Amino acid sequence: MINFLPLIYQDELLFSVICRYKQMCGMVSKRALELDLFQIHNRMGRKSVLFPQNLITFVANLPPNSKLSVQEIILNHTMYPIYTAFLSNEKSDSVFKSMAEGIGKSIENMVGMSGSKVKSNNYLKYCPLCFKEDMEQLGESYWRRLPQVPCAFYCPKHHVLYKNSNVLITDSRVDYLCADEDTCNTDLAVDVYPNQFKELNLKYIENASYLLFHNQKRRELSFIIKFYIDKLRERGLASKGGSLYINKLLEAFLHFYPSDYLKLMQSSIDIEKKANWLRLFVRNNNKNRSPLRHLLFLQFLNVGVEELFESNKVIGKQTIVVNRTPSYSIEERRKEWLKLIEENPGANRSELKRIGKGLHTWIYTHDRRWYDEVTPSAKTRKKKAETIDWEKRDEECLALVKGAVKKLYQKQGKPVRIIPGNIRREIGVKRWFFNKKLLKTQQYLKEVTEDIKSYRVRKIKWAIDEMIKNGERLTVYKVQLKAGFSGGNQEIKREIEIILEQVSKEIK
Repeated sequence: MINFLPLIYQDELLFSVICRYKQMCGMVSKRALELDLFQIHNRMGRKSVLFPQNLITFVANLPPNSKLSVQEIILNHTMYPIYTAFLSNEKSDSVFKSMAEGIGKSIENMVGMSGSKVKSNNYLKYCPLCFKEDMEQLGESYWRRLPQVPCAFYCPKHHVLYKNSNVLITDSRVDYLCADEDTCNTDLAVDVYPNQFKELNLKYIENASYLLFHNQKRRELSFIIKFYIDKLRERGLASKGGSLYINKLLEAFLHFYPSDYLKLMQSSIDIEKKANWLRLFVRNNNKNRSPLRHLLFLQFLNVGVEELFESNKVIGKQTIVVNRTPSYSIEERRKEWLKLIEENPGANRSELKRIGKGLHTWIYTHDRRWYDEVTPSAKTRKKKAETIDWEKRDEECLALVKGAVKKLYQKQGKPVRIIPGNIRREIGVKRWFFNKKLLKTQQYLKEVTEDIKSYRVRKIKWAIDEMIKNGERLTVYKVQLKAGFSGGNQEIKREIEIILEQVSKEIK
């Protein structure tokens, strides 16, 4: 049993409490510390920075007058509330039990972090202004939970960027290091993101905060999917029956979130891929979904996360029954149809449909069996072999391609690469566009196809022009971000440096 435990601050990670305890006691050995707290000889007690285990043992080792419970630790001092919010009660209880009893399972696996494409940060994060205030008011600081939410970039109190400390989350061998001058500082990070990104991210953090501090309810995935379908139906993005208008949904989602912001949030969408995450997100399957993407989707729907967990009734998909009452007498309509057949001897069904128009539709809908009995059957005609003048089509197609290439080069916004696929989409034709018989067209496509290096240069120059127009400061990193390139490509960085030098000379 230990003699004392430091005062626990609001939103403080249990890991942080242990760090401060270790510092106060002047303990050097991490193994001795874990034995002191968890009474475990052969393995670590905490197992994870974000999801500590063996908490029953930990609480049992606290001083007799301590009122700290296992439930309070898990709900208020770990990342459990946000990572289990969108799991069923059964799965959430299983995670809770594993943290309390320390049964050896990886909590990261249980909550779906390990297999997710949305990765947590590698280092503990902090707000430099919160750190400064803590040091002035408390004489010490601590590791908070909110900055550790995936893709939380801004402090909601000070509206400045969170920063990485030098304390690793992912390394199980990491020591218990406090949030102090050795691991943190008060220097503000340079904010390179547009104001729109900041506003979107602060709203995202607001919803994440509700999950951390206020929500203890859990919802089955089937309930959540029905809730989403109801909200999509209200916005005209799903039918009355609940079928999704997936292309409209994709278009609306990408209009709401800039593609660069989605990339930043580890949730990029390639509309050409049928298996992009948004297409699969609102389908009923048992795959884990990252809480980040739930929050992104709720924000897109303009729905506070609280509404989802406070709702008690959802509809989802439903069968729509339409009872149509004929506005005409069946006998009257039958007479009209028979008269039409009599006045047009030899006419087939298609011709009668064209002549009768609304009458045909009415009879076909309300009196189908009688219609089939009295209406002449369609004569089966031998299809004529299709004859295509490929030379003529080649000339027509070549003209379309030249026009499309011109439009693509003149398009506003981020440049589009000149390749056959993008040219075909610009024209709006089907796969016959690539037929080998279109000799001139295929030759022209080879000539105008843009190699990747030329396309990169064009994107870089576009990004620089846009930044100059907007009065933005030109740096390699900012140009790289504007053009949409990943940060680790050294070849692109060198290319940007060369072009920036050229631009600088031209300006002078």
